[in-house]
Amino acid sequence: MDLTLRPLLTDDIPILARHLAAVEAVDRTGEHYNEDDLVEEFANPDIEVGKDIVGAFAGDDLVGYFAIYPRSVDDTHQKVHLEGSVNPARRGEGIGTRVVEAMLARADEVHAEKHPEMPARFALSGLSTNTAQGELMAAFGLAPERWNFVMRTDLSRLDSGVPLPELPEGLSLVTYTPELDAAMHEAHNAAFTDHPNFTPWTGVMWKHWVSESRNFRPGLSLLVVDDARPGHVVAYVQSTEYDAYFEATGRREAYVAKVGTRREFRGRGLASILLRHSLVLYREAGFDEASLDVDSENPTGALGIYERAGFEVESRWTNYALQRGPVLG
Repeated sequence: MDLTLRPLLTDDIPILARHLAAVEAVDRTGEHYNEDDLVEEFANPDIEVGKDIVGAFAGDDLVGYFAIYPRSVDDTHQKVHLEGSVNPARRGEGIGTRVVEAMLARADEVHAEKHPEMPARFALSGLSTNTAQGELMAAFGLAPERWNFVMRTDLSRLDSGVPLPELPEGLSLVTYTPELDAAMHEAHNAAFTDHPNFTPWTGVMWKHWVSESRNFRPGLSLLVVDDARPGHVVAYVQSTEYDAYFEATGRREAYVAKVGTRREFRGRGLASILLRHSLVLYREAGFDEASLDVDSENPTGALGIYERAGFEVESRWTNYALQRGPVLG
């Protein structure tokens, strides 16, 4: 088959949006992207447009693509997130093999360019039910490492007769404001230091994907602050809304993008209190449902917290990983 791989540029966003919609329609990933979402993806300061998002073309038809997203390094690895897909109508033709070969080659280039002195970890997530993808990953050495669950709750089932829980003495619940943005960012990095494979968020990354993201909903994001230390965030829920989900389903979804509690404040039920207040806030704002993603190895028992809040597992995702040694020995 005559297959051409070339970088995707901003002019290609409409065809990429159509490709992703075709993939979701068959694979039922629950992930919906419109063109505005992809504009934000292409503006990611951590990627190099013209190299890091690549399309596979059969003639003029986009039949597959891949993207790589380098992350900041931690103490042990440079991390690169991978993603990609093949048009469902063209699967079984060897396109996926070509795409993965090119994707890993580009990830190796980024590793060599950015942090050749460190080992690298390449990671990709996919629906656990997608056995064909799992077999393709295995062929390239990407092994299952962890699992994530996407969870969802129908806000119409929320019991309005239950009083909202109160915070422990000395703590206050506030709505996000720009003045607290840096404090929430710092609390997020502190809350997840003991989580597996967590890489701290840089200021640039936080600004792009949180505080200045078109999907961020500051009025639906709640913070717990320490009364003894004004402006000190000890726990938080950061909320987003993707209009592409509404366009595809006709239902408004509040996505719980981040939930965290500083280690020294755990065991006081802060996450449960925040979630309950958030769900009521979502319903009052006119949302139909709420969803989130949780790591199966989350050390804080988050899965149980979300289940008790009314979330149910909708899908299971496998995280595949490949380790690379340092380029410079």
